[in-house]
Amino acid sequence: MTAPGRERGVDVLRGAAMLGVVLGHWLVTAPLAPDEVTGAVGLDSPLRTMPELAPVSWLLQTLGLFCLVAGFAAARSWGASTRPAGRWWWARVRRLAGPAGAVAAAVALVVVVMALAGAPQSLVVRTVRIVVTPSWFLAVHLLLSAATPVLVRLDARFGGSAVVAGVATAGVLAAVAPGTALAPVAVLAVWCVPWQLGIAMARRPLRPQVAAALLAGGVLAVVVLVLSGAVPPTAVGVPGADRSNLDPPSVATLALVLGQGGAAALLLPGLARDGRAARALAALGRRAYPVFLLHQAVFAAVWLATLRVGPLPGLHEGTATPGWLAARTGWVVVLAVVLGGAVHRSRAPVPGAAAAVTSTSPPGRPRWRARWSAVDAGSRPR
Repeated sequence: MTAPGRERGVDVLRGAAMLGVVLGHWLVTAPLAPDEVTGAVGLDSPLRTMPELAPVSWLLQTLGLFCLVAGFAAARSWGASTRPAGRWWWARVRRLAGPAGAVAAAVALVVVVMALAGAPQSLVVRTVRIVVTPSWFLAVHLLLSAATPVLVRLDARFGGSAVVAGVATAGVLAAVAPGTALAPVAVLAVWCVPWQLGIAMARRPLRPQVAAALLAGGVLAVVVLVLSGAVPPTAVGVPGADRSNLDPPSVATLALVLGQGGAAALLLPGLARDGRAARALAALGRRAYPVFLLHQAVFAAVWLATLRVGPLPGLHEGTATPGWLAARTGWVVVLAVVLGGAVHRSRAPVPGAAAAVTSTSPPGRPRWRARWSAVDAGSRPR
């Protein structure tokens, strides 16, 4: 059930975006079992051994859609808020800081236990990297949240021209930034584009003609850039490759997020309709941030816990192993069940996920669970 103050279509889009992020990570993250002699832990990817999966990587690269929905929600939240910009932003930081800190503390505890147990350093490092690598997006998210009041004013003054200017700036930076000190700036500039587009969509509907042009132009640009060899064929990096479309984001990634923005604008009016798939995606969308924070921790936990059993197909073996993809698909189901349980246990039993987190919690309710509940609030005005 969609709570008052939320837009079901936005929750569905957020859920679809998070589904792509989680499936993408779980399908391409392929750490190997430690070497029996050196203890070294290698990293593989099905995109290296199965190049025919490259188109799937573009379908599952939905961070741009997630950014768009986050910008949409931030604009609505800021528009409904009576707080000064600093206090409004700090409330959003607090909603993420508690759960993120809990994950960080759990990782630190696991590292200590592994070190005391004499685990190889490579195993410890690989475990930490699996969990924390996606956290770069949290920094981008918080910086763009802080910029939201300014970005809203830009939209109010310049309208769609603010998005166009952002696209032009991001395009130049994406083209020149790889291998230079401008790479972090390019990261912010590219992900600011869908955020700004989400702000625009929160303030007024995008015309269908414009949305269709964004979708068609974005898809066409990605296809041309990939087929011409101007960018790598996969949406994400591959171990051993010297180029990536994500670190920093390439022009193709910028085109992808524009195409996703057009698709979102075309689909949004119809996503509020009831249906089993829509309900499932909306439920996932309402829990998107806990899912994002926990999904790689769940992968690392399952991967570590099963190492004692021996190298298992689809989990500890190289992706060139026959049947690897089918086995990994089965593991994705296991991971989904574990993640669902973890998210369910972390949520506070309170009606209305947007309950404010105060300095005290009701008797019997741990404060960390109350903070997870606040993170569920996602797009609720504060």
